[in-house]
Amino acid sequence: MPSDTAIILSSPAADINRTPCLQEMASHTIACRADNFVRWHLGRPFYAVWIVEADTAEMRAHISAMRRHLGDWLLPDYRRQPHITLAVCGFPQAHARDAHSYTEADFQRDIACLQASLPTSLQISTSFAGSFTTAAYLGLKGDIEPLHTMRTALRATETQPYVPHITAGFYRQRLAMIDVQQKLAALALPEISLEINEITLAVYASAEIAGRLLPVCRYSLEDGSLQVLQSRYLPWRMPGGA
Repeated sequence: MPSDTAIILSSPAADINRTPCLQEMASHTIACRADNFVRWHLGRPFYAVWIVEADTAEMRAHISAMRRHLGDWLLPDYRRQPHITLAVCGFPQAHARDAHSYTEADFQRDIACLQASLPTSLQISTSFAGSFTTAAYLGLKGDIEPLHTMRTALRATETQPYVPHITAGFYRQRLAMIDVQQKLAALALPEISLEINEITLAVYASAEIAGRLLPVCRYSLEDGSLQVLQSRYLPWRMPGGA
């Protein structure tokens, strides 16, 4: 993945929360581009992420309202379902090819780390509409600390700041951050509550900057069980895989 200081969004993992550390010193947004980013994915078709699914009718309505409010400031054709990114994984591969590979051993390590951290169900709700340098987002409040705990369990070596959020879209042009913040402040959205009982390993097509998320399996925060949904996106066999 290209450097985050360049912020050219080499992948739909743009909402991987690596831009918040830049926001404090940024006076303008950074224009993103819809591209194939072949030099990043090198022909590998999917990229995997651990997420919290937030794809409800209410949340979709909020995201749609934000996108209408910001209009052509955002890249068009944002098809990613509402979600909270917990941790990025990499390209699912049978054998590690580089630092961006995600293998069966990595997946098993993630499951073991989750089981050891004993995460539990949590309650969160939406808060303000905010902005990173590359994307507009919906902020969250409530049981945020358990999200940090799970992220640490999954990616203990990650040093970048983590700001749980739901992305509304990526900017298509360079904009004064103060103008963006003022416009978002004028948007009144009622609070939405979410009960989180599971997290999801999902993949997306690596050649699409904002394509749909494809759930692979869900990990229960209540009993630690794993529900396999679409194992065909992984190059290894999973028990009961579809």
